[in-house]
Amino acid sequence: MNNIKIFENDLPQDIDLSEEKVIGIDNEALGLVLGRDPLTLVQLGLESKKFYLIKLNRDTYSAPNLCKVLSNPNTEFIMHYARQDLLWLKYHLKVEPKKIFCTKIASKIARTASSYHGYKDLVKEFCGKDISKKEQQSDWGNPNLSAKQINYAAQDTEYLFEIKDKLKKMLEREKRIDIFYQCMKVIPTLVDMEIAGYKLNIFEH
Repeated sequence: MNNIKIFENDLPQDIDLSEEKVIGIDNEALGLVLGRDPLTLVQLGLESKKFYLIKLNRDTYSAPNLCKVLSNPNTEFIMHYARQDLLWLKYHLKVEPKKIFCTKIASKIARTASSYHGYKDLVKEFCGKDISKKEQQSDWGNPNLSAKQINYAAQDTEYLFEIKDKLKKMLEREKRIDIFYQCMKVIPTLVDMEIAGYKLNIFEH
């Protein structure tokens, strides 16, 4: 892809995304354990097929321009597995996107006949594309990302827009859209609980 821009530490101030109604977002880290595994990369994707990859400064996690974009209450942020993405963003960057759409939760609520709700599965189902997730477990702490890593990172936001639109239509058709948006309101609380050290199995019997 020629429309991918990579930045060190923060999004440049001259990139104005304040008028974007919808932005796709994903993160890459060196693992999934909060407090042990660092967040290394934030990917922003636009419906116009422009992609911005921000390699974070892990010494300070200071990215005020990026945080300003993520704090815009007028922008909806599409994520796949929003609970994990929001967890990383709040813990490391101290930022909380307000309007969110999680394609994983949308799929689980809309596609109850299916047990395949991963991003790769949804790209195949709704976009007709076979994508590889091989780079997911590569070294995202490497200061010199490979071309495969860069394309993979952009790809993880590229299809979110089409998936979101088709899932939203399904939710509306099956009259499940209200309960979906109620779930979106719950996710920030689940993130706060995880940061506070609570396991989400406290809701079990």
